[in-house]
Amino acid sequence: MREYHFTLPFPPSSNSAYPTVMRGRKPIRVTGEPLKKWLKSCPPITEKMKHQKCRIHYLIFFPDDRIRDGQSYMKAPLDYFVKQGFLNDDNRRIVNGECWEDGGIDRDNPRIEITILAFN
Repeated sequence: MREYHFTLPFPPSSNSAYPTVMRGRKPIRVTGEPLKKWLKSCPPITEKMKHQKCRIHYLIFFPDDRIRDGQSYMKAPLDYFVKQGFLNDDNRRIVNGECWEDGGIDRDNPRIEITILAFN
């Protein structure tokens, strides 16, 4: 078992990261500009997780006191780990559980602190 720790900038919510647009009569989800901008602001990860399974804990420090859905901020970091090649995929066979915790408000440094507990 191994623990990995990451601190990333405050992510966009799922709604702004993956907005729904209409293609004719069919709604589709696209990668939004807030997600593209956020991904560019995240540091690269050179390490790869050697374990096949993990659980992830998110400690979210919000930029203000707006009412927000905390679970809406877990998708962008998870996609970041897959895009960086740290995780092979974000399906349930690899990510066995996720939880988030409210870290409070940090107007000067809103962020998400992530602990990944990897195991086989």
